[in-house]
Amino acid sequence: MNEGRKSGRRWLALAGLGVLTGVALGLAVHYGRPVSDGDIYAALNPDYAGFGAETQQALRAGSAAQVAAVDDYFRRRTNPLPVKVLTALPAWNAETRRIADEALRDIFTCQGVTAQVPRLANGGLDWNWRGPKDDPEFMWFLNRLTELPALYVAWRETGEEKYRTALQAQWLDWIEHNPRPAHYSLSGPWRALEAARRLQDSWLPILFDKSGWKAVGDALPPALLLASIKQHAECLRDTHALYGNHVISEMAGLTMVALAFPEFRDAPQWLDYALATTRREVARQFYPDGAQTELTNTYQLVVLQSLQQLADMLTAAGREKDWAAWRPALENAWNYFVYVMTPMGGGPMDNDSDFVFNAAWVRSLAGGYARADWLYVTSGGKEGKEPAEPPSRFFPWAGQAVMRGGWQPTEQWAFFEAGPYGSDHQHDDELQLDVCAEGREMLVDNGRYTYQPGAWRDYFSGPRGHNVVLLDGQGTMRPPDVAPSVANVRAEMGAGMDFFSATAPYAGNWAAGQGPAYHTRAVLYVRQGYWIVVDRVLAAGGTRRLDALWHFHPDCTVHTADGLVYTEDKEKGNLGLLAVNPPKSGWGVELIRGRETPTPQGWYSAVFNQKAAATCADFSVKVDGPATFAWVIWTEPAGRDVKAGRPQVTVREDSAARLRLELTWPDGRVDEATMPFVKEEAVAWTRSAGAKL
Repeated sequence: MNEGRKSGRRWLALAGLGVLTGVALGLAVHYGRPVSDGDIYAALNPDYAGFGAETQQALRAGSAAQVAAVDDYFRRRTNPLPVKVLTALPAWNAETRRIADEALRDIFTCQGVTAQVPRLANGGLDWNWRGPKDDPEFMWFLNRLTELPALYVAWRETGEEKYRTALQAQWLDWIEHNPRPAHYSLSGPWRALEAARRLQDSWLPILFDKSGWKAVGDALPPALLLASIKQHAECLRDTHALYGNHVISEMAGLTMVALAFPEFRDAPQWLDYALATTRREVARQFYPDGAQTELTNTYQLVVLQSLQQLADMLTAAGREKDWAAWRPALENAWNYFVYVMTPMGGGPMDNDSDFVFNAAWVRSLAGGYARADWLYVTSGGKEGKEPAEPPSRFFPWAGQAVMRGGWQPTEQWAFFEAGPYGSDHQHDDELQLDVCAEGREMLVDNGRYTYQPGAWRDYFSGPRGHNVVLLDGQGTMRPPDVAPSVANVRAEMGAGMDFFSATAPYAGNWAAGQGPAYHTRAVLYVRQGYWIVVDRVLAAGGTRRLDALWHFHPDCTVHTADGLVYTEDKEKGNLGLLAVNPPKSGWGVELIRGRETPTPQGWYSAVFNQKAAATCADFSVKVDGPATFAWVIWTEPAGRDVKAGRPQVTVREDSAARLRLELTWPDGRVDEATMPFVKEEAVAWTRSAGAKL
């Protein structure tokens, strides 16, 4: 069933191995090898020139002198890479103090959930605690130790010893009670992604800050830290994920260790392995149009951040040639990230996405890639150079179309999805359409909210949480996870008009005498004007129920009257959605907001673990055969009544080949649009004055 997908499948897919979380946790504790500084000196390379003669001699001698020599060396060494390529420490502000003060009381915030972590009988924190929602996401994020940088900055800025004491105690507690298992693990401490993030975002930024070694003091001697860092590198080298966004992030972590600690004997081999794996994954994970195969804006950013950090580290180390081969692919992926962006700078919330402000991530990169067009797009035309091409874009491998009126922040924008399911983090959103204009989100994808199996996951990942047409309560069948070729989408973009059309099948129910059914959605966009959306459902087998769902942003005040659903918010732009050519029995329209039972409906999640009530307009009808219906969507700026802009629409032709509509607007304009259903028929749009787009 479309809404019954278990998110446990996602965890196993990320792992690439059939290891259950609970089993991995038990094995990690039973077979873990405690960190020991006894053999760390053998892991260091005495021929490393940076040690200097005295330290080299001590290491070769294998005597007690090596302890003091190595201790002294690492306490006074500086970062071999510029600090800027490491994750920045948090700024000293009220938020950083809050995080530090809460950490003093064992209170941590993970994925938006704040809770006091219990302590075990041995006095240590329970690093495998799954939080108040019994969610492994809490456990995994807890083990990234992101509170340590806040504690460090609080101590550095205030000099208050309580922060340093807590920093040392929590860091040491984690090392002592979380031995690394000698196998693949999904445990909180030793899932490879957490090992990478722990180094990148917590440990190394502290150790390479000017007061980092002073902060850890004698409680965490260099040999102990080095032994644990070595275990992290071995975890990333030997038990990383086999594919997906995780493996690229994990290779960035391994690269960081290899470059930041060239003193290790194995550092060159770690680096070679990380680079070879990254080259393979870049080739595997990106389509030629720049989309990452998960087709999830949030996770495309995760991958791009990791790749960019890896590239910056190599550049800082004088090894630009090591990423030159995949630099074009990285630039192409950033380019995709720019051109799917909304006019306000946000990204589409496709699949398991949160709201991400894409523009902020790209602006600092535009100069390095010599992309004046990125500056123009992300600044709303205030900087850089305007792109030579028209503003709309089609990404044929992703099967995604972006319809855009222009480059200003208040321009119209729509996002149409008709491609593969996604290699992970998938939602049942085939033929989804999102719309924003006038500087605000209007018709939206509802986000992700949770990965926990159950009614909420079913809603946010299933078709009922998307702007699609349900047949007997079900969405269309899932397309392939990964595209074997370009998507089967008709895409035509001209000087002032865009047209996109695609078809998706519904599953048949042969026991009920119902064979496969099909949904075709065609979208015509008149630039800086309006959209016409035509839906055609071919279904046989008796009486069938259709539900056409349209989800609005929580900030939208939504009303309905006489086939029109519209927003009415003072001092803001508004949207009208007019039902055209309804099935002969007519639509029933229900506005649903914040319903929890019998099934959730009318919710939106901009941030993981947080949700807000939002209106869903559910147009429902029963049909006894093929049905063709349409929608006209337009927007008005603040101060103008969207109802007053309603067009009169006349159906001039409704056939198997096309739907032809005439739209008469309140200002006297008369437009005629032909929306084809077969490739032999042409798209057409004319205005009464004779102008053609």
